[in-house]
Amino acid sequence: MPYNLGPLTVRREPMTPRDRVVAALKILEPDRVPLFELHVPPIMAKEILKQEKVLMGGSDVCYHLISQGADVNEINRTIADECLRCARALDLDFIRVPAAFLPSAQVERSDGDWLIDGSRYRYISDSMWRLDEPATYDPDEVLAEARNYNPPDIPEGTFSILERIRDIAKEEYFLSFDADGSWGPIVSNPSLLRHILLWMRTRPEVVDAVLNKHAAYAVRLGEAAIEAGADAILMCVDYGLKDRPWMSPQMFRRFVKPALARQALAFASRGAYPILHSDGNIMSLLPDIVDAGVRAYQGIDVMAGMDLRKVKQAFGDRLCLIGNVDPRVIEFGTKADVEGEVRRCLKDAAAGGGFMLSVSANVSANSNTGNFVHMLEYAKEIGQYPITLG
Repeated sequence: MPYNLGPLTVRREPMTPRDRVVAALKILEPDRVPLFELHVPPIMAKEILKQEKVLMGGSDVCYHLISQGADVNEINRTIADECLRCARALDLDFIRVPAAFLPSAQVERSDGDWLIDGSRYRYISDSMWRLDEPATYDPDEVLAEARNYNPPDIPEGTFSILERIRDIAKEEYFLSFDADGSWGPIVSNPSLLRHILLWMRTRPEVVDAVLNKHAAYAVRLGEAAIEAGADAILMCVDYGLKDRPWMSPQMFRRFVKPALARQALAFASRGAYPILHSDGNIMSLLPDIVDAGVRAYQGIDVMAGMDLRKVKQAFGDRLCLIGNVDPRVIEFGTKADVEGEVRRCLKDAAAGGGFMLSVSANVSANSNTGNFVHMLEYAKEIGQYPITLG
């Protein structure tokens, strides 16, 4: 006679953070939804780590120390240790590891800006922005320079932060390193961006040469990062504006997709995951992004009108999604509002796996540490698989 044991509950063995992320990238259900944050700003990191000063994410502070003669190697060790402590304090599963500061860099302060290896930069919103970009570019000069380009060797010391974290916690955390040449070097230089968008119509051979040049360096950098211990290469591209991409899907397919596919293939062939970060509304580009070999997409910019549920329905069987809690709710909402955002994201995208929770696209402009921490704690509470949300 059979016994009625009632509903069967399957207990999942706890996973390491790294294994949890790998399961999600394989479009499987881990023990719980993995947690990630693209950039924890210094104002939050100080509160999380209970320190008056932090170096992680704060290039302005680091360059000040370097200009005063501080030991660059010690700065990099401190950043590595802060990244690990922050991940442990927040129970993050995935660490985006920054490039190290180089001992060879020439740094000095000049009229409130920074001169770094001869170029002028200004620190704005936790990022360094180049100020002396040319206002105009000659297409023939750009073409000649790009066609004659050979990617240089990666400077010694570039991966010292990655290597330290790898040595301490490689089997514990999933680690990524940034490398992109498909659009990142274009969109981060406003004058060049304007020229490239025009040349797509008037001088397509110049655009091809420029993207080929940047992709060649990105591949070299990414391959070296994988050798140094990266599990993934994060391609930070920002293909979109608030309501649309920078270019039509046809132009993306013609110019950008070949460079993106080249990078994705190079990284995947060495055992790493090609992951894309993009701000903006890029829904119309996603079919080509997936076809190019990208394995995960971080951002899913809710402020630009990206709909997580629609992205999951269209691409969730092939693309791991990472997002997309509204940063406005993190900054200005109540704890109940934050919980509502977490529930929305899990209901829209967690079923079947292939999902990680993060802010959309990141919290770099935020300062409400309490709400950010509550988001992560609540996600751990209700994000256990199998997920059942009413």
